[in-house]
Amino acid sequence: MKILIYALLMIIVSLNAYSFNDECINSVDFPFCLYTNEKQEFVIIRNDKEVGWHKVKFSKTNEGYKVDSTAYIKARYLLFLDYIFEYSSTSHWQNNQLIKNIINIDDDGNEYSIKVSRLDENKIEIINEDEDKYMHLGNDIFPSDHWHPYEIKSKYLLNTLNGEVLNIKIKKIDDNTWYVDGKVKYYINYDNEGRWTGLKFDADEDDIIEYRCTTCD
Repeated sequence: MKILIYALLMIIVSLNAYSFNDECINSVDFPFCLYTNEKQEFVIIRNDKEVGWHKVKFSKTNEGYKVDSTAYIKARYLLFLDYIFEYSSTSHWQNNQLIKNIINIDDDGNEYSIKVSRLDENKIEIINEDEDKYMHLGNDIFPSDHWHPYEIKSKYLLNTLNGEVLNIKIKKIDDNTWYVDGKVKYYINYDNEGRWTGLKFDADEDDIIEYRCTTCD
């Protein structure tokens, strides 16, 4: 009996780990039924000091929807020098499936692009930061722009900073926090509906980066 009760509890915990508004997320109204103001915005905090921002904007297209993610960071290093990072990602979605993603990055003067294109139902072509081309097979990958709550249901993550496909494991920390473990590691927050509300990770041994939502209710 104890084993049966324990098994039932584990099933309940597992279900609650990813309990979002799935009716909305799997509908033709997604992501607008989730992000009703058609955007989500954050300030970026480094060691308790504001150093930048991250913005996500959703818009409808004839085929589905488009997501524009932009970010800007300006942080001091070596006492008097500034590090500047600029990020722009435009992804197109149809039937809740990634169709195309173009990412442009200026990493303190190092400019490069990442391009993603769906070739068919189960094949995605990726051109990474070194302009190498390769394929990802399967329909089980999400870009690391974080706004899609099924990121924490996926086995694979497309690292939008370099075009690498990463294997990830997910651990639930509390009701609205998950830990993503793999080659990249971070804590991510979603509310009960599935809206992205926060992010936190170690940039290096001395720096903690945190995203704090400014458009959340």
